[in-house]
Amino acid sequence: MRVVICGAGTAGCVLAARLSEEPGLEVTLLEAGPHYRPGRWPAELAHSHRIVKESHDWGWWARAGASPRLVHVPRGRVVGGSSATNGAIALRGHPAHYDEWADAAPGWDWASLLPWFRRLERDLDFPEAPWHGDAGPIPISRYPAERWPELQARFAEAAVACGHPEVADHNAPGALGLGPIPLNMVDGARQTPADRYLDPALGRPNLRLESEVVVDRVRLVGGRASAVEGLDRGGRATRWPAEAVIVCLGTYASPACLLRSGVGPEEELRRHGIPVAHALPGVGRGMQDHPKISYRFDLVGLDPPRWPAPWYQVLLTGTVEAPDGPRIYQVMPYNGVADGGQRYTDLNVQLSDARSRRGSVRLASTDPRAQPAIEMGWLLEDGDRAAARAAGERLLELAARAPLADVLAGWPNLADPDHALRTVETFHHPVGTCRMGPAEDPGAVVDGAGRVHGLAGLWVMDAAVIPRIPSANTHLAVIAVAERLGSAFRAAGAEEARVAARSEAT
Repeated sequence: MRVVICGAGTAGCVLAARLSEEPGLEVTLLEAGPHYRPGRWPAELAHSHRIVKESHDWGWWARAGASPRLVHVPRGRVVGGSSATNGAIALRGHPAHYDEWADAAPGWDWASLLPWFRRLERDLDFPEAPWHGDAGPIPISRYPAERWPELQARFAEAAVACGHPEVADHNAPGALGLGPIPLNMVDGARQTPADRYLDPALGRPNLRLESEVVVDRVRLVGGRASAVEGLDRGGRATRWPAEAVIVCLGTYASPACLLRSGVGPEEELRRHGIPVAHALPGVGRGMQDHPKISYRFDLVGLDPPRWPAPWYQVLLTGTVEAPDGPRIYQVMPYNGVADGGQRYTDLNVQLSDARSRRGSVRLASTDPRAQPAIEMGWLLEDGDRAAARAAGERLLELAARAPLADVLAGWPNLADPDHALRTVETFHHPVGTCRMGPAEDPGAVVDGAGRVHGLAGLWVMDAAVIPRIPSANTHLAVIAVAERLGSAFRAAGAEEARVAARSEAT
């Protein structure tokens, strides 16, 4: 059976590797960016401690929710996707937020997801912990305290002095406090699903990678996916026939692909003159993302380490009270930047428990090379704004505590009511634009196996299907989702497609 996977990002690399383990599946993986073999990554991608924006990025922008600003939303254009351009932070988040997934799709609670988190990881620091894996493809490690640069050490000491508990493992269930950041890296080099899943599988005869091609749409015939249409590396219109199509283009591009295919809200499709193949009002709706609010300080008597030194090694997680209950936040101090004679650092508050559900992705053009219209849902809810302000207050209390206060100057003004709106940006964790849910839910796009409601032979299996944003970076969650959905496809989806193919042949 021919399977075409659209997008070789985090999820696509995992799925291509896992599905090609099944000899009866002929897997083609399509990706717009270039492919680098292990050990041949450009320096800016091999280094794992910052978001890469200057290369291998689509250069997309979004409206910033309650703020009138336009903000850059990173999205990797390379085999490996954003896992090759992100900060290599390997956090899971709190179990209670995964339990909420089961409200949308039974069986997607934390206890059911934990085996998939364990399957993907090889935790180098806690291999014997019952919540960790010790033999998975993705190695995870942490910088020990003796290797923290001065700013990180000062931040950690000030956080403990403020009463935050010390945490050895931020991926322990329910962990809150100050401790080292878990990273998917080895000796400073990022370890991506491209390296750890896809490349070891590329020698299989039933797996083919086609890079530097742009996916346009899924061709639907009689309510069934029959092919993927797009542009080859020469810009020529090309079709890839398939009995099964799995869309893994990411939270922004997966709904855009469905819309160009005639799948989505009828009014949106008609606005662009796209024939309605299948009305599905949830496509592109309900996006969630973590807002990042920055507090910039001048550094006094402290020289930031030079690139490629790490940007960060420690993380603080805590809770604040908001009108709608307690909220989780994170603070990640950057080691600082020396630029034009200025030395400064950003202490960033991430509202990890954001509950606004108003982000969206719509088409700006039917051209697959054009970016969609992206509206972030940041700070639109009173509770989110209150939680962001409270988290900022906790941060400034910590910054005023020795020994961190001794190297900071040029304090931001927390009394400024517009500070959050002026500084809010993405922490690069958008989810939910093709979210899971039952068929009777008007906002749901796929079922618990990733099948698009009302269509045959079409799946979505990436961050877009996540029904509730985790309280942490989403990289590990996306790998776990792809692992689980890939397994479900092999067990059930492949057989369903075989039956349909035999039926059509007769």
